[in-house]
Amino acid sequence: MTSGSDTLETLVDNKPVHVFLPLLASKEMLRAHCIYRETTPPGFNLHFNDGTLPVASLDLKGTAILSFDGGRPNLPLEARIRAVQTERVLEMVRINGLDQSRMREYFRVDASIAVIARPLPPEVAGTEESPWSLAGRTLDISGNGILAVFPEKPSLDEPIRLEITLPAGHPGTMSVLARPVRSRETGDGNYEVAYHFEDIPDQDRDRIIGCCLVLQRKLLRLPIQLNASTL
Repeated sequence: MTSGSDTLETLVDNKPVHVFLPLLASKEMLRAHCIYRETTPPGFNLHFNDGTLPVASLDLKGTAILSFDGGRPNLPLEARIRAVQTERVLEMVRINGLDQSRMREYFRVDASIAVIARPLPPEVAGTEESPWSLAGRTLDISGNGILAVFPEKPSLDEPIRLEITLPAGHPGTMSVLARPVRSRETGDGNYEVAYHFEDIPDQDRDRIIGCCLVLQRKLLRLPIQLNASTL
């Protein structure tokens, strides 16, 4: 496996990355997009859009995970927050690379895949809630969860069932128990929601990871057009 040091050296200055940031009093991590900026290795900076970085909620002693955008080899690496420079900038330092189990968890690609959100069956949820369904598309996906966009705000109060239809080559629709981690309303009236898979069979997780690998190979063949001027 590529070492963390080698991985850091492959990063390109001023290009996008996904980052999973540790939060105080929570086992969940905040997923966000940001821009990687070179400093002196093993240090680097991450630049965020205004209002993205919840500085007061960050666990400055925890471990962050970086996963790369733009079709680059998507091998995650671990880092810690060295300092909060501003409300938009984190000073980071790389630490030891991920083991295989954590790398599987955070291997992620940008992908538009059909997804339907539904409530849990009444006998599972212990409620008599009226059935509903909401169709959307994923923005990115991993074996650990998805970021999806919906035309309406889905329920955020309890776990739900996600039906994910993988593209050709990975046929079939899988049903996964998931919990909403965070949401936001977008400027066009849609809602972005990040979900963490609560219960997913190993074979379904492997299908998702396999799909991510195929999608990544396709991305590597495409020209990359990135605009980081706003960050």
